[in-house]
Amino acid sequence: MRKIVFILLAVVICFSPVGVSSQNIFQKAANKISSWFSGGEKERASDKTGHIDITQLTLDENLSIPDLGKQARKIRTAQSREMKRLQKARLSDLKLIRNYEVLKATLSASNLFLPNDTVLSDRADIYLRPFLAALRVPDFYHVMLVMHSDDTGSEAYSLDLTRARAHAVRDWFTRNGGNTDFVVIYEAGAFDPIASNETLEGRARNRRLDIYLIPGEKMVDMARRGELDKR
Repeated sequence: MRKIVFILLAVVICFSPVGVSSQNIFQKAANKISSWFSGGEKERASDKTGHIDITQLTLDENLSIPDLGKQARKIRTAQSREMKRLQKARLSDLKLIRNYEVLKATLSASNLFLPNDTVLSDRADIYLRPFLAALRVPDFYHVMLVMHSDDTGSEAYSLDLTRARAHAVRDWFTRNGGNTDFVVIYEAGAFDPIASNETLEGRARNRRLDIYLIPGEKMVDMARRGELDKR
């Protein structure tokens, strides 16, 4: 008798509309996530909009999202305007990457910190303040703060140093009115040099902060509504 009941239950489950409905729900969720990042990373548990938790992504993953689709041209234009605004400050090395959709700024660590220090120097304000405008509107930008060092210290020391410095920069933005809900920090240590560590000049170039301004959902939505040019 139990065997017959089990068989009947299995048949009901297989042909139940509930099973089909559940499959559709999972498919919709998968499609929603893949529209941001094809890797299917975790969603923020408390975010009912389905926004991916960007703090759980690698730098390369964050740089690959979102797919701008039809709004790409408008956003490239907006990023060019933002680059020109920052260029007026003449305080950082600027470039547009990812087909002109992402703005990358590089600041020398010596303009932000004293040697081997993790407390921002008095003049750091001059170099960081131009970026506050990018943090006024939540989710307008996803901001990646990537701190680098030279290789003069141990691996553990370099990672600890760059981690503490990246936190100090994010904290500065928070204290000065920036919305840091969509700011992600990365400690790169000495793993990504842009010059030789065999010379003083090369080590100075390697000690740097890279700031990436990646279009957020708010920017994409404003582009879709035709409001980006009015900002």
